[in-house]
Amino acid sequence: MTIFKEIYDLLYNNDCVIVPEFGAFVLKSHSAYIKDDTFYPPRKIISFNAMLDENDGLLVKHLSTSRNISYKKALKTINDETQSLKNELSANKKIKIDPLGYIELSSEGNLVFYPKESINFESNSFGLSSFSRQPILKSVKKDIPSKAASTITPVLRYAAIFIALIGFSYFGYFNYSNYLDNERIKNIAIAQDQILQNVQAATFNIGDLPTINLKVTAPIENTNKIYFSVIAGSFRSKVNAEKHLNHLISKGFKASYTAINPRGLFRVAYARLDSRKKAYSLIAEIKENGEDAWLLIED
Repeated sequence: MTIFKEIYDLLYNNDCVIVPEFGAFVLKSHSAYIKDDTFYPPRKIISFNAMLDENDGLLVKHLSTSRNISYKKALKTINDETQSLKNELSANKKIKIDPLGYIELSSEGNLVFYPKESINFESNSFGLSSFSRQPILKSVKKDIPSKAASTITPVLRYAAIFIALIGFSYFGYFNYSNYLDNERIKNIAIAQDQILQNVQAATFNIGDLPTINLKVTAPIENTNKIYFSVIAGSFRSKVNAEKHLNHLISKGFKASYTAINPRGLFRVAYARLDSRKKAYSLIAEIKENGEDAWLLIED
């Protein structure tokens, strides 16, 4: 599929590229780490979210510019190629999409993406690769223990060492756990801001659209309180929005509608919370289950 080369190019400057009516390729940041004496630089790895399929204009505009074709023709090209991809997936179940990786149609009918692990979209790590270090051998001078030192009971010495190791392990685990929580919340906030920037900066040139008058009966709360809504998806069809709302409620979420967005789409939220911290914690929990979500602040 030729559009994946354009998606690959866009991901070096954008953390989210949406393929209309198909899904979104989203970058996730990973800090540098050490494993088995090997140092790994900071990375940005691709993930896939089939729920983010509303056209934000980024890919279509890029395709229109790079191929010197109209916006309408670029959109049709994307739709044709994604439809061909779906047909091929139905027949072969798993196919390669160069240069991003592989995509598979599971037995439950869900799209599963396997990224190419050698690709690193973190521009600050350009040119850096993992490397191993050799352990530093130090000569240890052995002192002959004096008779006075030999009077210390070996059992007491080992007990003191064991207690010290337990203390260091506890504090090390506590600090590392706090570090992981802070990094997870920070990465969610960065990805959220980038997705909102993509949507807000998108430009559209699809002509005049007919006015759609819909009578919305969704349970939207009209208060002056600020809500931090964890958005699951936006839908042009009220019927589809209600189906997804009921699906989330059946899974145990306190799902509800938020205010209709400026383009007339129905937003469905996993929950509407009263603090940003609670919203980020819910987003992290959703992402750990393989789903995706983004934050909307409602005044």
